[in-house]
Amino acid sequence: MDKTCVSCKKIFTPRPAVKNQQYCSKPECQKARKKKWQKAKLATDSAYKESQAKAQKEWCSKNKGYWKEYRKRNPAYTERNRKKQRQRNLLRRLKPEIAKMDEQKAKNVITPGRYLLKPVCNQNIAKMDALIVEIGVISRGCSVAV
Repeated sequence: MDKTCVSCKKIFTPRPAVKNQQYCSKPECQKARKKKWQKAKLATDSAYKESQAKAQKEWCSKNKGYWKEYRKRNPAYTERNRKKQRQRNLLRRLKPEIAKMDEQKAKNVITPGRYLLKPVCNQNIAKMDALIVEIGVISRGCSVAV
């Protein structure tokens, strides 16, 4: 039974020895398959991630000046990288993450009174000791056990 390649979208006949084959045998499709696998492996396997970082560091120490020479030989790559970095910097400025727990940009609109504070989980906070809370008004006459 033929399948459609996830990468190139062309029909191929899967090999019987490869269970659930999703990519055809073209080198560029196999490269895409490996890239997807490696990205998932780096995200889930800390030992693999450390091993890859160590190998990269060793390669860089053995090939000092490689990237400097590469940029000299490939000015189009260098310019493209600069443009993309400017875009990333702009996005970062437009969507700043909370860095301080006492940061407040808006005018205080909370009126004095009794409030119930409940911690809310938020992954976008840079400081570990920062706490975001949800504020809910406690009705008059209600007592809350602390």
